[in-house]
Amino acid sequence: MGVRMPTDIGELVVVKLADEQLTGNETAARPSGPESDPMESDCPCRADIHIDRAPGNWTLVALLAVAAAGALIGRLIILKAPDARQFTPDRKAAVQALQLWAALIGILSGSGLAAGVLMARWSWQLLRTFQPRVPGMSAVRWALATVLVLLTVNWLDTGLPAGTVAGQHVHLFVRQIVSIGIAGGVIAIPGLVGFLAVRSLAWNDSQWDEEPRCQILMIVRLRRHLRRLLGAFGLLLTLLVVTTAARRQLVLAFNPNATYSQEYVLLYGLLFAAVLALFHLSAAMALDGRCERLLAEYAPVPDPAAEDISAPLARRTDLAAFLGMGAPWQKSFQDGVIIFAPLLTALIGTALQK
Repeated sequence: MGVRMPTDIGELVVVKLADEQLTGNETAARPSGPESDPMESDCPCRADIHIDRAPGNWTLVALLAVAAAGALIGRLIILKAPDARQFTPDRKAAVQALQLWAALIGILSGSGLAAGVLMARWSWQLLRTFQPRVPGMSAVRWALATVLVLLTVNWLDTGLPAGTVAGQHVHLFVRQIVSIGIAGGVIAIPGLVGFLAVRSLAWNDSQWDEEPRCQILMIVRLRRHLRRLLGAFGLLLTLLVVTTAARRQLVLAFNPNATYSQEYVLLYGLLFAAVLALFHLSAAMALDGRCERLLAEYAPVPDPAAEDISAPLARRTDLAAFLGMGAPWQKSFQDGVIIFAPLLTALIGTALQK
C-alpha cells in the first residue's frame, strides 16, 4: 500500500492498493478501451465453441458399444420372432435367407442407433449456436415438418407393391418390420431437424452479427455439418436398400410361388433418397444464399469499366471457393449418398425394358 501525503489543502489524498493484497494472488491487468471489444478477432467464434467441439476420448468406444448392442437387439428381434419358427431345418435355402436377413437387420439396427446418437449430438450443438436461443415458432415448424414428412413417407410406402401370394400380401415378420420402422423414424428426427436448423440459421439475419471472420467460419462449419448428416443418412440408406433386397430373397425362398417385384426395392430406396434430397437441398440453398450476401459485402463484383478488375475478381473467386460455392449441390449429394445414382440408373433401366 502506497500513500502520498497531500502537499496542499485542496489536493486529494491518493491511496493505491495493490491487487495482490486484496485477492492474495496477482491479477492480470484488465483490458480497456478498443482492446476490450468482444468482437476482437482473437475471441472464439460461436461456430468454434458449439458446432466444432471435439468429441471426448471415450466417444468412439461408446459408439461401438451402442452399435454392438443395437446389432444384437436387431438380430434377436428377427430370430426370436414367432414367424421364425416356420423356417425349419429341412428348408435350407429359406433358413440361409433368414440368417442373412437377420444379420443385415442387426447391422442396420446397430448403425442406425449409433447414427442416431451422433445426429442428436450434432443437432444439439447446432441448436446451441442460435443466439440468444432457438426461436420457439421455428422449433414448432421443424417438428411439424419432420413429422408430416415421415407420415407421408409411411403412407407412400404402404402403397408400393410388395410380395404377394395369389394376390394376397405376404404377412411375414410384419410386427417386427413395423417396430423397426417406427424406431428408424424416431432415430431420423434429430438429423432431419438438423437440416431444417441449418436452413433457419442461414436465412436469419439476426444470427450473423459477428465479425467477418466468424461469419466465414460459420459457413464452413455449417457445410461440414451438412456433410456429416448427409454421410450418416447415406450409410443408413444404403443398408436399408440392401436389407430390403435381402427380405425379397427371403420371401421368395420361403414361398417359391410368391411374386415380389424387384422394382419395389428400387422404388423403396428412391423414396427415401428423394426425401433426403429435399431436406439437403433446402439447407444447401439457404447456405448458398447466405454466401451470396457475404460475397456482396466483402468481395463485391467490381465495376467492369474499372482499369484493374483482376484483383477484386480474384478475391471474390478465392472467397467463393473457400465458402464452398464451387461444387453444385447435386454433386455433393451424390458423393454423400453413393447409392443414389445406381438406384436411379437401375430404375430407369428397368422402366425402359421391353
